[in-house]
Amino acid sequence: MAKQMLTEISLQKLQPSEGRQVEVWDAKIPGFGIRISQSGTKSFVLVYRHGGRARRLTLGRYPALGLADARKLAHNALSRLAGGLDPIAEKEAQRQQDNNLFPSVVDEFVRLHCARHNRANTAKETERLLRAEFLPKWRKRDVRSISKIDINRAMDAIIDRGSPSAAHHAFAAVRKFFNWCVERGLIEVSPCLGLKNPSKPKSRDRVLADDELVRVWRAATQVGYPVGPITQLLILTGQRRGEVAGMRWPDLDLDEKLWSIHGEMTKNGRPHQVPLSPEAVRILSSLPQIDDTFVFPARGDKPQPFMGFNKGKLRLDVTSQVEGWTFHDLRRTGATGMAQLGVPPHIVERVLNHASGTFAGVAGIYNRFAYLPEMREALDTWDEKVTSLLQD
Repeated sequence: MAKQMLTEISLQKLQPSEGRQVEVWDAKIPGFGIRISQSGTKSFVLVYRHGGRARRLTLGRYPALGLADARKLAHNALSRLAGGLDPIAEKEAQRQQDNNLFPSVVDEFVRLHCARHNRANTAKETERLLRAEFLPKWRKRDVRSISKIDINRAMDAIIDRGSPSAAHHAFAAVRKFFNWCVERGLIEVSPCLGLKNPSKPKSRDRVLADDELVRVWRAATQVGYPVGPITQLLILTGQRRGEVAGMRWPDLDLDEKLWSIHGEMTKNGRPHQVPLSPEAVRILSSLPQIDDTFVFPARGDKPQPFMGFNKGKLRLDVTSQVEGWTFHDLRRTGATGMAQLGVPPHIVERVLNHASGTFAGVAGIYNRFAYLPEMREALDTWDEKVTSLLQD
């Protein structure tokens, strides 16, 4: 094959040939050259023989890979070849190892399992837990090398920082992940097999006292957008944090004072309608419409709802000086408050979109969109209670 001394200038002048691929070989290094596709893409290659077979190794594309660096890669490959190693086999082994690294497998798990088989909120939370709790520890680990000891150490670290509930959910997420790895043939046995959940979630009954509710509300006003109004809407609507944070403009009818939540956004998968009280409408009307879809969009180009609650919750705690409460306690506080104001239990359940109790089974199916007037009265009554507390 014809050879010439490759230079940066000669490489720049090389042009594609219509209907065929062009290869130009270097006069300096045996088997080293550049291939120009019909579309004009230029790639450095090295041809050699190993075990009686002709082999072709692609080193990289020009100009992202410069000539000097490409020559170094070719020299290194030929040195390994002289030592009896096959550079292509090594490259394939490295690629397989990279594909088995924990971050790569998590990406595949999220794409092939979570996105296909989980509700949107569940998929996002599972992905968040894997990336937040395990990725920093196992960024360079092959999934086949992760053992029971690694799982236990990760769980101990979460519990030691005072987050037993987070440990419970993180263990469930990583156990699901490794079970999927077994199903895909990536590992033989899950390292979670035989391990007990490190912390069972405790049933909570925390209800904020009136003065605590006022302090949290006023702290939310000081904290501001987006955590502030989300917190106040949690108090007023009694809905879950993920539902309020994932609120969408197209689902709001502020003239009719109604919020429609699609089934994929709710915990039980059932669509839900929430009458909006006067204060809730006032808050929503005052918000900036940063995004056409989400009322509280996340930062960045990817369209998704706000999820960064940790710093906001810490600011709420410091500002309000209310200890030991969670966002979910606001939902329980609203339900308790409505009950104390004389709202019947089945209406409170309907406001909360519970799938159990009065609305379990067939009754829940036929009453799914019923009781809107009663729900509106209940939430308006709770609104009046909250606003009266703020005026005291």
